[in-house]
Amino acid sequence: MPRGNWAGKKVIVTGGSGFIGSHFVEELLTGQANVICAYRRDNRGVLPQLPVSDRLRLAQVDLLDEKALRVVFEQEREHGGIDAIFHCAAVSGSVEFRRDNFAQIIDANMRAVSNILMVARQFDVRDSILLSSSDIYLSPTTNPIREDDDFKTNMHYAQDGYYLSKMYAEILAEAYRMEYGMNIFLPRLTSVYGPRDNFEVGTDRVVPSMLTKVADGQNIEIWGDGSQTRTYMHVKDVVHAILQMVESGKYHTLNISTTEIVSIRELAQFVCAALGEPERVTFDLDKSGGRQSRTLDVAKLYEVIDFEPRSLRDGLSDTADWYRRFRLNR
Repeated sequence: MPRGNWAGKKVIVTGGSGFIGSHFVEELLTGQANVICAYRRDNRGVLPQLPVSDRLRLAQVDLLDEKALRVVFEQEREHGGIDAIFHCAAVSGSVEFRRDNFAQIIDANMRAVSNILMVARQFDVRDSILLSSSDIYLSPTTNPIREDDDFKTNMHYAQDGYYLSKMYAEILAEAYRMEYGMNIFLPRLTSVYGPRDNFEVGTDRVVPSMLTKVADGQNIEIWGDGSQTRTYMHVKDVVHAILQMVESGKYHTLNISTTEIVSIRELAQFVCAALGEPERVTFDLDKSGGRQSRTLDVAKLYEVIDFEPRSLRDGLSDTADWYRRFRLNR
C-alpha cells in the first residue's frame, strides 16, 4: 500500500529478521524502495520468507556496536546515502523477564536507540522512525488514551525494562528533534499480531500463545474472567499506517490502533474459530487479568490513513493460514 513515495528511496530497517521489521522490508520493496535489512540473527527463519529482489540488501550488524553500524551508513553514503531508517529492533519478553532483567533490557534498548539517532544525525538521514508502544501509557488519565497523555504530563517509574527503555527512546527522540531539528516519528503501537509473529518460549505473546495451545489440543487459560478489553492490529495494517504517517508528515507522535475493542474471552474464541477448532477456554479467577481496559484514541490516526484496518476475525484467519504453512510443518 505504499503510494509511490518510497520508489527509488534507500531505507534501512533494523530488526529486519523480526516480526514487524520483516513486514516493513516486504512493504517497502513493494513500494519500489531500495531496502537494507539490518539484523543481528535469524534464529526464527524469517529471512527466507522475504521477497527475492535485487533492491534488497542484507546487513548483519549488532546495533550496540557503534563502529559496525557506522560502517553500514558509510558504505551507503558513497551511493547517495540513507533516506529513512525504521528502527524496529528491541529486546522485550514476558512480564517476568522484563521485571527480572530490566537492567539488561534498558541497557540494550537504550544504547541501540542512542546509536541509531547518532548515526542518523551524522549521516543526514531525512526521516527516523522509532517504533514506540502503548506500554508507555503506564497510568493514563484519559479514556480513550490520547497522545498528549504521555511522559510530558504523567511520568511513572516501574521495574519494567521494556517500558523504561521505550520511555527513554521517546525522551531522547524529543531532545534530538529540538536540538538538531531532526525529523523523528514515534508511532505508539497497540497489540500487534499476524504472520511471522514471535512464538519463542518466554516471549509470552498473547496471540501466538493461544494459537499454539489450540493447535496442540490444549485449553487456553485466561487469568480473571476474560472481560478485560484490548485492541489488536494486524501487522500489515500497522506497517501501512506508519508508512502513511511518515508520508503525510502531519504528526510526529501517533497512536496506531483500531476501533475494534474485544475482550480476552472473545479473542480466545476467535483464535479457536480461526483454526477450525472447538472452543477450549478455561478461567483462573484467582489470578489478575491485568488492567481492565486499554483503548487508544485514534482520531488523529484517521486523519492520516486512507484505509480501514481489517477486522480481528479476518486478521486471525490470515494469521492461522500462515501458522499452518510455516509452524505446523516445521
